[in-house]
Amino acid sequence: MKKFLLDNRKILIQIFFCKLVESFLIILSAKFLADAIIFVSEKFLMEFFLCFVCRILFQNFAEKKFLSLSLKLQTEVRKKIHAEMLNKETSSGELLTLIFDALQVSEEFFQKVAPNIFSAIIFLPIFLVAAVSTDFLTAAIFLFTLPIAPFLLYLIGKKTAEKNSRAWDELQKLNSDFKQILSAIAALKIFDRINFAAKKLKSTSEKSSAATLDVLKLAFVSSFALELLTTLSIALVAVTLGLRLVAGSVEIFPALFLLILAPEFFLPIRKLGISFHVAISAKNSVEKIKNFLSREEKNFSAIKKIKLPPEIFVENLSFVYPKKKSPALREINLQIPAGKITAITGESGAGKSTLLKLLAGIFLPTEGEIFFNDLPTSKMQRESLWKKISYVPQTPKLFSTTLQENFSMFDQLDAKNLQKFLQELNLKIAPQAEQKLSRGQLQRLGIIRAFLKDSSLIILDEPTAGLDAATEKFFLKFLKKNSARKTIVVATHRQAVINFADFAINLEVSI
Repeated sequence: MKKFLLDNRKILIQIFFCKLVESFLIILSAKFLADAIIFVSEKFLMEFFLCFVCRILFQNFAEKKFLSLSLKLQTEVRKKIHAEMLNKETSSGELLTLIFDALQVSEEFFQKVAPNIFSAIIFLPIFLVAAVSTDFLTAAIFLFTLPIAPFLLYLIGKKTAEKNSRAWDELQKLNSDFKQILSAIAALKIFDRINFAAKKLKSTSEKSSAATLDVLKLAFVSSFALELLTTLSIALVAVTLGLRLVAGSVEIFPALFLLILAPEFFLPIRKLGISFHVAISAKNSVEKIKNFLSREEKNFSAIKKIKLPPEIFVENLSFVYPKKKSPALREINLQIPAGKITAITGESGAGKSTLLKLLAGIFLPTEGEIFFNDLPTSKMQRESLWKKISYVPQTPKLFSTTLQENFSMFDQLDAKNLQKFLQELNLKIAPQAEQKLSRGQLQRLGIIRAFLKDSSLIILDEPTAGLDAATEKFFLKFLKKNSARKTIVVATHRQAVINFADFAINLEVSI
C-alpha cells in the first residue's frame, strides 16, 4: 500500500489541494451566510451561494480522484492475484472472495472512508484555528468534545473486527459451496441430489447473512452513538453561545459564525461513524490480500533461492506428443552449465525444438525431470520460473502494432538498449513504425526482445537459420557481447554457431 501511495502521490497532492481549498470555502461560506442573516444583504447571499457552488465543484473533483485511485488499486491487485493463482494452493471460495468481494470493499473505502479521513485531517485544524481566532471558549469546547468520538470508535472497532472476520469466513464458505455445486450440477441431477445441494446452499447462505447482519448491527450502533455525541456537542456549542449572547459577553457575528461552523466541524467525524464498518472491512480485506500474496514465501521460497544464472540438469527425460505413440524424446540425460553458451545439435527429428520447449516450460515432461540447480521444476514452480526465462522460436511472433510496443510488452522499454541492440545486429528499423519484415529480420527482432527482458536463461531455436554468413557473424558477435551472467541454450545445425558455443550437446533421433 505504501508503494501504491508513493506511485500515485501526484493524485494525492491534487486531493490535498482540493480539500484545502474546500476548507477555506466552508469558512468563507459561514462568514457570508452570517453577514447575509445579520445585514439581510443580497450581496452576501450571492457570495455565500458562489462559495457553496465552488465547494461542490472541488468536492466532486476530489471524489473523482479517489475513484481513479480505487480503479488503479483494483487493477493492480487483480493483476497480482491472477499472476499468483497458479503458484499457490488456494480454495476457489477464497479466490472468488478476494477478486470480487475484497476488492469491492476497497472501492467503498475510497468512496466513503478516504474522503472523510482527508477532510478530518485537513478541516479540523483549520476550523480550530478559525474558532480560536473568533472565540476562545467555543474553540475549547470543540477541542474538548473532539477526542470522545475516536475513542468510542476504538472501543467499538475491536468487536466489529471480530464480527467482520466471521462474516468474511462465512462469505468465503458460501462462495466455495456455490462454485462446487455449480460445477457438479450435472452429477447432482443424475443422482437426484439437487434438493440436498439446495438445502446445503440455503444453510450456508443463511449463516453468511446472519454474520453480515451482526456487522451491520454494530455499524448502526456506532453511527448512532457518533450521531448522538456530535449532536450533543453542537447543542453544547449552541447553548453556550446563546447564553453568552444573552449575557452580552459575545457579539452576534462571531456567535452566528461559530454556530454555522459547528456542524461542519463535526461533519467528517459523523461521516466516519456512518462508514466505520466499511473501514473495518477494508482493513480485513487488505490483510487477506496481503496474506494471499505473501504466501509464496512459505510455499515457494525455494524458487527465490535459485542461483542465477541457473545450471540445468535433465534426468531420464521423455516426451510424447498428444495422439502420438512414439516419443519425440526418450530418456534424455544431459547437463547445461551455468553462465555459458550451449549448442544443442542433431539431425532433423532428433527433438531439438521439443527439448527447448520443455526447458522453457511450454511443455511438461511425460517422464523424467528437469532441475534448475538442485530444484525440480514442478508445474507450479515452472509458472514462477517462466518469468526468469526468455524463449525465441524459429519464427518469432510479432503483434500487429509498432515495433516499439512489441519490444515493451514485458516492461518499460529501455530505449538506449534497444537502439544499441539494433545497431549490433545490423537492423535499420524504426521502432515506431509498422512494416513488413523478412524471416531474418523477425529472428533478430525476437532475439532483441528476449535480451531486453534481461532473463537469466535465454533459449534460442535455430536463431541463424536463413541468415547469410555476414549476418550470422553479427549475431555471434552480439551473443558474445551480451551473454554475461546468462545461461544461453541454442538449438542449431550451423557449424559456425556450434564452433562458437562453449559446449555442444548432440541429440540422437529416438527410435
